[in-house]
Amino acid sequence: MIIKNQQLAQVSHFENRFLATLVYGPNEGLIRECIKEIKRLYLKENEFEDIQINAKDIDDDPLIIDQSINTISMFSEFKVVLVNSIKDKHIKILESVMQSAPDKTLFIIKENNLTTASKVRKFFDKDPTYFSIACYDDDGKDLMKSINTFAEKNSLVFNRDVKNYLLENLSSDRMINQNELEKIYLYCSKSKNSIELNDIKFLLNDSSSQNLQKMSQTVMYGKTGRSSDVLNKILTEGTNPIAVIRSLIIYLKRIQATKIHMKQGADFEVAIKNLKPPVFWKEKDSFKIHCQRWPLKVIEKNLSDLLDAEVQC
Repeated sequence: MIIKNQQLAQVSHFENRFLATLVYGPNEGLIRECIKEIKRLYLKENEFEDIQINAKDIDDDPLIIDQSINTISMFSEFKVVLVNSIKDKHIKILESVMQSAPDKTLFIIKENNLTTASKVRKFFDKDPTYFSIACYDDDGKDLMKSINTFAEKNSLVFNRDVKNYLLENLSSDRMINQNELEKIYLYCSKSKNSIELNDIKFLLNDSSSQNLQKMSQTVMYGKTGRSSDVLNKILTEGTNPIAVIRSLIIYLKRIQATKIHMKQGADFEVAIKNLKPPVFWKEKDSFKIHCQRWPLKVIEKNLSDLLDAEVQC
């Protein structure tokens, strides 16, 4: 059954019953936000066992999902089984497992983009007892809502110029935007609750950000020595290691988004017009080379590894 992320309250109707949910799309930040909210609504205050599985695990052991779901936990009454990426060839495994899944089990499949031809997507879209949630890139309306909510939550005052600048320069990915908005919050929390346009421009384009951008580019070129030099400089300046990881995530997400548009038939120049903030003209040639060199599947694998590294940090 298709539901929107604004309809997640329906999760609470399942109470202690088995619930299976597909959460997919290009907006990694929104995906994480949805999964977090689904867990909160389903589990409430209950302790739970947390199990994570990926597609390779399923290839190596086709029974792993069935065993993970049906094995009785010794320590927790509830269980969350999260599958990071699953293939159409695994659909029979899914159908079999979910016919006999026990209560007090939350089963989540997390995926990137899925076309309407995807067997996994069709399975969740059409079954009235399961949820299918698409997490597409934030549009202007979503961005403005996030900006206003952030300002209200933190008692900040953004004038019209600041809001327009943020609208033009923030990403379409909610996780990336949250990182940028956190910079603003930290800046304002030290001295004031209002911020001027020049302050915003500085915060979103400061020297550390430029060094992080430089590091991302050298990494994508495979220049190990140069990357190490830039990384040492960044860390010496006091940059948080998480910021380093997030910088690479942002750069890879931009390449991923561009390659997806190109795969759909757009040429490079048209594809990059969808990026926010736009590619700086001096960096366009490098960005184009990286788009040409890195296959989409490798980009997605590296993104997954970086997101895991961020969590571990």
